[in-house]
Amino acid sequence: MSSRQIAKLYECGKTTVLENMKHYGIKARTKSETSKMINHPLKYKISNQKLRYLYETKRLSLYQIAKIYGCYPSVIFNKLLKYEIQRRNLSESIKLTNETRCENIAKAVTKYPKKDFSGSFLEKAYLIGFRLGDLHVRKNKYGKTIFVQTWTTKTEQIKLMKKLFSKYGHILILKRKNDNNNGFTCYLNLTFSFLLIKEDKIEDWILKNNDYFLSFFGGYIDAEGHFGVSKNYGSFSIGTYDKNIIHQIYEKLIYMDIKTPEPRINVKAGYTDKRGVITHKDLWGFKIRRKKELKKFIDLIRPYIKHKKRLNDLIKVDSIISR
Repeated sequence: MSSRQIAKLYECGKTTVLENMKHYGIKARTKSETSKMINHPLKYKISNQKLRYLYETKRLSLYQIAKIYGCYPSVIFNKLLKYEIQRRNLSESIKLTNETRCENIAKAVTKYPKKDFSGSFLEKAYLIGFRLGDLHVRKNKYGKTIFVQTWTTKTEQIKLMKKLFSKYGHILILKRKNDNNNGFTCYLNLTFSFLLIKEDKIEDWILKNNDYFLSFFGGYIDAEGHFGVSKNYGSFSIGTYDKNIIHQIYEKLIYMDIKTPEPRINVKAGYTDKRGVITHKDLWGFKIRRKKELKKFIDLIRPYIKHKKRLNDLIKVDSIISR
């Protein structure tokens, strides 16, 4: 029996069997000896009619047919020759196998090592909030890498993103020659696929849990929010083009007993500023100014703010309203 058959018999892993063989001094078979033991009944049972059906009628590739029969594509290729089945030309073959080949190449070619996402729902909620506010995330069609990217002039923003992502993947920072913009790119694996979603909506699992919501909002604030002091009065404000998200945030804050004015349009779509920049969508926002509500809000959101400047501004506002 093979080590796999013995493992199945004793309901254990193949490695356990091999370790016991080593312990008892039982020599493992060579590859040649193992190959002779393996029965390959299927490669003798692929009929001419069945192969023609799969190859010509169903238009399956050699890779796909080989996967069905649990053999190598070379086995199917030899059967094509044996049954004198006319092979496709190069162009047709490339079209049929392009997806499989690209995926295999993507698996094989890994330029930078990557680690899986931690699985923490609090961290996930924060990253989703931060992504919706300030990040561009993409994946090549057949690729196995998630690209997280942004451009910013703020060094605090770059430091925060390095803190968030450096433990998971390689980071590349580019500087433009003509201005102070820094380009940030991080290479992550597919466990970060949740960042690919870009919708004007907060997911239900976040809204139903106060801690997850506050973590999400902390990320969103680090990207889009502002704590400020003017004429010795503190305030919090946020502006976004995400109409539904801003209203969901407002409704959740009301539910958490933080009273704030309803969101309103701060800048209408079509407005052109002094720089000539056109606002293509309505810019929505709201502010929290009342001392009592602002204090409650700061006490709730403070543990979830990670942006250094945003946290310093929050502390200044808190000191003003706590006098």
